[in-house]
Amino acid sequence: MKRGATPRKSVRLAVVGDVHLRWNDADVEYFDDSDYDAVIFVGDIGSYRHKHTLEVARSISRLRKPALFVPGNHDGVVAPQLLAEVLRNDVAVWLMSPLQPHLFEQLSGALGDVTAAGYSHHRVGDVTLIVGRPHSMGGSYIAYAPLIERRYGIRSMEESAARLKALVDQTGDERIVFVAHNGPTGLGQHRTDIWGCDFKPGAGDFGDADLEQAVAYAIEKGKTVLAVIAGHMHHRLKGGGEREWRKNRDGVLYVNAARVPRIFRRERKKLHHHVRVTVLSDHATAEEVLVPE
Repeated sequence: MKRGATPRKSVRLAVVGDVHLRWNDADVEYFDDSDYDAVIFVGDIGSYRHKHTLEVARSISRLRKPALFVPGNHDGVVAPQLLAEVLRNDVAVWLMSPLQPHLFEQLSGALGDVTAAGYSHHRVGDVTLIVGRPHSMGGSYIAYAPLIERRYGIRSMEESAARLKALVDQTGDERIVFVAHNGPTGLGQHRTDIWGCDFKPGAGDFGDADLEQAVAYAIEKGKTVLAVIAGHMHHRLKGGGEREWRKNRDGVLYVNAARVPRIFRRERKKLHHHVRVTVLSDHATAEEVLVPE
C-alpha cells in the first residue's frame, strides 16, 4: 500500500463450492446470521435431475444475505444434455439445445433475487466481482455452446476472452475478484494441482484458457486483482488423494471451493463446508470453514 493511503475496508465473502444437492435450511439460517458481506455460489448446485436443482435453488432464494450464483455444468440442464457434453457429441448437443433456455429461465425464476450471473460484474462494497463464462466443464472448448451463443453472443474461446477483457476495462481502481465455475489454466498439469485433470491417464491442465487470459490482461493493465474463486474440480481425486485447493501466485489468491460432498459426517457430527475469503487492502486470504449442524 502506498504511504499515506487510507486502508480499504475488508470484504468478507462466503464461497460455497459445488453443492450437488447438499444444501438445507440450516445453511440459510447460518449465512443470514453471519458477518459475511455476500455469499458466492460457484455452481453445480444440482446433480442429474432438473427438478432437484430447482428445489435447491428455491431454498437458496430464501437467503436475506446478498448472494451471487455462477451456473455450473449441472445447472439448468437435464441428464441427456450433460451426457452429450461429456461425450462431446455435437449433434446431440445441438438437437437438445432448444430445451436449455427454458430450463435456465426456470432456474433463474427459482433463485428469486439471487442473480444467475455470467459475463458480468457486481459490486460488494468497493470490491468488483467479475464473473466468467458460466456452465463451464473445463478443457479447451465451450460447453453448452448453443446456450452460450444465444444468451451471451459468444461463439468461441477467443470471443469469450475478449468479453471478459471488456469487463476488466469497465473497472476503475477498485479491488477485483474473478468468480467462475471452473478456474483458469496455467496453474499446473498434475492431477493434484488446483485445476489439474484427475480422470485421464495423462492428467493435464483442465482450467479455462479464457479466464487465464482475462486475469493476465487485468494484471497487465495495472488492475488490483486479489483473488480468483471457482470450483468444478472436486478436492477428492479419482483414484485417491486430494488436490490443492488454495494457491498464491504473483500476489493473486486462487481458491477452488469444490469440497464434495460439502455436507458430511465426521466423528458423529454433521458438518457443512464453505470457504471464507477475506479481501483486504492489498491481498486476500482463504480458510475452510466447517459448520456443525
